[in-house]
Amino acid sequence: MYAEVDFLLALIKDDDWLGDAAEKVYREHRDELWTSQFTLIELLLVAYREGRNTERVIANATSLLEVQGDVETVVAAATYVEDHGFTPFEALHLVESAGDTIVSSDGMYEGFAPRLDLIDVQEE
Repeated sequence: MYAEVDFLLALIKDDDWLGDAAEKVYREHRDELWTSQFTLIELLLVAYREGRNTERVIANATSLLEVQGDVETVVAAATYVEDHGFTPFEALHLVESAGDTIVSSDGMYEGFAPRLDLIDVQEE
């Protein structure tokens, strides 16, 4: 069974109105449940928006069920969000760039990856 983000949020959040239902489903179907990297990305965004510890939320989710896809990228991105103040998508772009030059006007990447600054190109 594919677990969507609302199910994981109901398990992770202490005060979610679907928490009891999610826990019941989890107890009864734990071995059948799985999700994808896209659920983790959405979870990363929600955790960021709600001011939660993104590393902890993603780690908790990955410990609850099998995640198919590129889990390591999302886990690494959550670390950049927590440790360096990146937004979730900045962090995902940084991790996905794998050290290649990032073409962007966003100065957030300075010191983390080579960057071709669009503002500098515009001024040439």
